[in-house]
Amino acid sequence: MKNNDLFFLETIFTRSADGLLLCDGQGRILKMNRAAERLNGIHASEVLGKDVRTLVKEGQINRSATQEVLETRRQVSLVQTTPRSGYSLLVTGTPVFDDAGQIAYVVVNERDISLIRDMKQQLARVRQESEKMREELTELSLRELADNDVVAQSPSMKQTVHLALKLARIGASNILLSGESGTGKGLLAKFIHKHSPRAQKPFIQINCAALPENLLEAELFGYEKGAFTGASETGKAGLFELAAGGTLFLDEIGEMSPGVQAKLLKYLDDQEIMPLGGTRSKRIDCTVLAATNQNLAELTRKKQFRLDLFHRLNTFTLSIPPLRERPEDILELTQICLKRFNKKYHRRAHIGYRSLQALKTYGFPGNVRELINLVKQAVAMCDRRQLDDYLIRLTDVPTCPATGTTAQKTADGLIPALEAVERDLLAQAAEQCRTTRQAAELLGISQPTVVRKFKKYDIRLKPQS
Repeated sequence: MKNNDLFFLETIFTRSADGLLLCDGQGRILKMNRAAERLNGIHASEVLGKDVRTLVKEGQINRSATQEVLETRRQVSLVQTTPRSGYSLLVTGTPVFDDAGQIAYVVVNERDISLIRDMKQQLARVRQESEKMREELTELSLRELADNDVVAQSPSMKQTVHLALKLARIGASNILLSGESGTGKGLLAKFIHKHSPRAQKPFIQINCAALPENLLEAELFGYEKGAFTGASETGKAGLFELAAGGTLFLDEIGEMSPGVQAKLLKYLDDQEIMPLGGTRSKRIDCTVLAATNQNLAELTRKKQFRLDLFHRLNTFTLSIPPLRERPEDILELTQICLKRFNKKYHRRAHIGYRSLQALKTYGFPGNVRELINLVKQAVAMCDRRQLDDYLIRLTDVPTCPATGTTAQKTADGLIPALEAVERDLLAQAAEQCRTTRQAAELLGISQPTVVRKFKKYDIRLKPQS
């Protein structure tokens, strides 16, 4: 080999940013470059001629790639820690064989991976911060909901809102919102849209029960010029077209006629609509949210709602619990409404313990909408600052939520009367049902509510024979 070649090889070896070592077939260190000295925290003069196994025994390194190459007779890569320098090194040992097939040398390459380790730690911190920010955004979203009369203090409502937020963030479509009238399905639909990737696009809402079949079809899908008598001479774009890129919210979907149901199903299948009187279909991209206060599964059994459409809309279902099952939310909502209507009507009215307890035990057949109206009426009409007596009178003849019958006020007062009716209904359910889930279905309330109320009134299910 020429002197110039040797000079170039020596320069490469010395100046390499990676640590380089050359060991013989017995594991003794023959050569070490400057980078290897720095990475190991060792001067070459300390280790030249030493067996690498000795360095491991002395604790200067925790593992030796050279030693493992000699044992396995193949290339080895491992992570090595060096106590003197504190670096973590990715070390690769490569055997060099002689003509007899014996290992003559081992070439060792070392690279600092401490930076990678630090980056992993930094990434973990970023993920923690991101998770914290996500939780804070969720809390902000909950507070924002409260500003629009949707309160989520109760565990059941918190779960519903968190699921809604999750579906919104992934841009899910075909979400069915179920719940009694007045529970806030429309507000939850707007919440989903606002936190979805389509937030900057239109949010279009229609009540399917508000229009007859022919007008509803024209409103949803639009119509061409001359499609029917009285149609606009220029035609009209439907709500699907207006919602393009955004969200279309179909409220009271259970009231939709079979003919319109068929056209809606076609859109959900292929994202295409056919305007009335049209000859060409139009492709529309929008998120579809639907809401109902009816039991769609029961309607399908009665052939009043298409089973295939039900399954299409039922991809994701969010159930909003009635207000009577959310006592924690009643108090929060009452305070929010009181503050708002005091400001609106320039009042300084307040509500005490007695009326709050009465509201907590009231059935609220109209749910949140009814509570808002009760507080609004009390603030606007009551001449006194203290609204307790007025609110108690408003809730004096409540509707029993389980049966829809009226519970008359007894001589003992409103709350004992309500509890007596509730206890009787729960006792009847316990006689008829074998499980709390069956009792919940019979009474039209959630299973956790049945368990809680059974415990409250010391009611037990009838033992199975």
